[in-house]
Amino acid sequence: MSLLRLLQLSDSAFPTGAYAFSDGLETLTTRGAVRSPADLTAFLAGQLTHGWGQQDAPACALAWGADPGTLAELDALLDDLKLVPGPRGASTRVGANLRRAATHLWPDVMAALPLTRHHATTFGALAAALGVPRGDTVTAFVSGWLLGRATSATRLMRLGGLDAQRCAAHCEIAAQACIHAALHATPDDLWTFTPLLDLAASEQPGLDARLFQT
Repeated sequence: MSLLRLLQLSDSAFPTGAYAFSDGLETLTTRGAVRSPADLTAFLAGQLTHGWGQQDAPACALAWGADPGTLAELDALLDDLKLVPGPRGASTRVGANLRRAATHLWPDVMAALPLTRHHATTFGALAAALGVPRGDTVTAFVSGWLLGRATSATRLMRLGGLDAQRCAAHCEIAAQACIHAALHATPDDLWTFTPLLDLAASEQPGLDARLFQT
């Protein structure tokens, strides 16, 4: 039963609205910084190693089974780490959508779930409440982000679905390292250093034409 719930929770069709956010990739493709499969692979691996994977993945792991006070501290920490308003707002919006959708499906579970705001904390806390093992939770969370960004690239670049999946497959080592680090992280281990991506996310609202909200 827990596997079925995890597959449903991490499915790209689950109505969280995460597909509407590119995490800065839209600006990078528009500016020509990401234009080839090799560029996309480098972007995805870099995010797993230096960006999203070093803050959201461990936050998800730490949120699994956490008490209300710890969840509040993790949400506050993510507020501080997400320096750009767009990605920070996207994280809380997707988190709210996840809670809303889960309430329709599992009202009894959600009634007892502590308050969470960000996507990472909500996903981790909800998966634990649904009986999903911690390692599987983080693996699904990282996989969902990786495949979601690869899919976003097919809308932004001259890139077919198979090529996008190949880029994601080439990030397997980075993804496994990200998952391993997340499962052994403490709150003090959360960090990020992606100045180019922060600039790209800041510039995205000013693009002449946009496919994504952020």
